[in-house]
Amino acid sequence: MSQKKNDHFAGTPRHRIRNFKKLLILAYRNLFRNSRRTFFAVLISTSGCAAICVAIGYYSFSIYSIQELSIRNGFGGSSGSGHLQIQDSRLGDFPERSSLEFGIDSVESLIAKIMQDSDIDYALPRIEFGGLLASGDKSVPFKGFGISIDQEMKLWGGLAAINPRLHLGEQLLPLRNAKAGIIIGKTLAKSLQAKIGDMLLIYSTTVDGNVNASDVQLQGIMSTGVSETDKYYLLTNIGLAQNLLRTNKISLLPVMFKDINQLDQKTKRLHQILMPSGNPENFKLIPWNQDAAFYKSIRDIFNIIFSFMGSIILIIVLLSCWNIMNMTTMERIREIGTLRAIGLSRRNISAIFFLEALLIGFIGVILGIALQFIISRVINALRIIMPPVPGMSRPYTLQVYAFTWFHPAIALGIIAALTLSSLSAWIVIKKFSIVESIEHT
Repeated sequence: MSQKKNDHFAGTPRHRIRNFKKLLILAYRNLFRNSRRTFFAVLISTSGCAAICVAIGYYSFSIYSIQELSIRNGFGGSSGSGHLQIQDSRLGDFPERSSLEFGIDSVESLIAKIMQDSDIDYALPRIEFGGLLASGDKSVPFKGFGISIDQEMKLWGGLAAINPRLHLGEQLLPLRNAKAGIIIGKTLAKSLQAKIGDMLLIYSTTVDGNVNASDVQLQGIMSTGVSETDKYYLLTNIGLAQNLLRTNKISLLPVMFKDINQLDQKTKRLHQILMPSGNPENFKLIPWNQDAAFYKSIRDIFNIIFSFMGSIILIIVLLSCWNIMNMTTMERIREIGTLRAIGLSRRNISAIFFLEALLIGFIGVILGIALQFIISRVINALRIIMPPVPGMSRPYTLQVYAFTWFHPAIALGIIAALTLSSLSAWIVIKKFSIVESIEHT
């Protein structure tokens, strides 16, 4: 009963709040009484918070960049997937007996129908085809893509948001006014010993199975960023590709929304537009991430790496602060004995150490986030050029997000680690009686 009377947390809610304030004031004053311990604890928490936040900022930018590359540029040479692709429902499930058997017809009416959705920004009709590209006596196989130049320039130009050095849309400008022009990969151009302005001969098979050829002019040589793709890559106007194949069909129709938010709901709404009143047309809608194997593999690897690294830093912060708190508690044994002698319970004394750790955690997190903000701004301003990732030939600019939705979770993790370290004080306090504490030297 006497223990309850001495317990400052007993009594009415108002009484508990008043005494909590007193304990908080004591904890705050103790930060300055033990300035050396406070300094090192704050330093550890600040460093840990800043390190994790910078790493997560780099992680978030990298994942976003790979997502945008998948959507706007692609990794296999077929250009970006868009936010989703409209395809014939049979494509991929059944083998085509002839070229473009499962292609999309009546393209203009289809685009007019889907543009009824106010969230759609633009659509990008594409046709995929293959054949031979000849220069003189030498012929080399290619994989070609007929595209709508203006729309693809919008798609590629969006990559400037993740890297201002990327001006990929400008590479398509030579095709805008050249109906019989082509752009090819740099390795393919090297194989043909072709240079810009050369006249080449392009061969392909029509949808009827006949061979057709057309004279074309080389308007540009580019790198896709993927070394293997540069060996066979060819771009041209969609009109030239359709004339070469003798068809009005396209292979697929990528779609770009005004933003990627709530993609599932937008996909369902577009599905309803294409399939009204239960009368389905032969289309299937494929979101960008359904076939994004490269994006998923990189994301999974990054998740493992950064989760492991973040866990290690949190453990280091916890153990370091545990050690500091334990040494500080041992130095304050006589103080603890005096507090117990004047009536404070072990629970309240432990609460003081708990609040000290909590305050240190808050201070460390605030300073850590401020520090990582400065570091992030410096890194972004330096525009450090990173080497290409394996399998790609295009370097990229190192960027770090100064704030992401992970940052609040990191702050809570650091505060939790600091607060948990106060358990060492509770363990020490529990071991000593009042007399042993006062006599401790």
